Amino acid sequence: MKAENLQGDTVVELYLIRHADALALGERGITNDQDRPLSEKGETQAEAVAKALKAKGIVLDRLYTSPLVRARQTGENILRVWSRPELALETCDELMPDSKHRKLSKFLLKSGGEKIGLVGHMPHLGEYAAWLLGAKDAQIDLAKAGVALIQCGELPAKGLGELQWLVTPEWY
Repeated sequence: MKAENLQGDTVVELYLIRHADALALGERGITNDQDRPLSEKGETQAEAVAKALKAKGIVLDRLYTSPLVRARQTGENILRVWSRPELALETCDELMPDSKHRKLSKFLLKSGGEKIGLVGHMPHLGEYAAWLLGAKDAQIDLAKAGVALIQCGELPAKGLGELQWLVTPEWY
């Protein structure tokens, strides 16, 4: 089923998902930020995200994650709850915290998906959302395990997005 806006035009739906709560640097001997796993609270949050999206009837074509452990574990929890074998969690280097927005959009154009989940980090996801909306100075803050839906017409590019909703874990 193709995603469409009110005018009946095909749109790309981007679900920007911030990773769930993670252990602090130094906790359990973790000395590298990239290696920080989800905390117990984070595991619960990731499961809640998946259940909430599923309850709203959201079915993704693609699910991409940053290579960082906490983002990957958030995505893995979402897949586990959804139990959809046809949907794979794919690593996307363009979701790293310091990646360029244009590179991420080019990657997404090649993906061919119309409903795409992106599991990543702040401030990168918030800055990407602002870039998509064409609002350079906008401050879009996703809480840990928060989700924003941005519709982008047929392609995700600067200024072509429209924020549909933004929710925090309390919404679940």
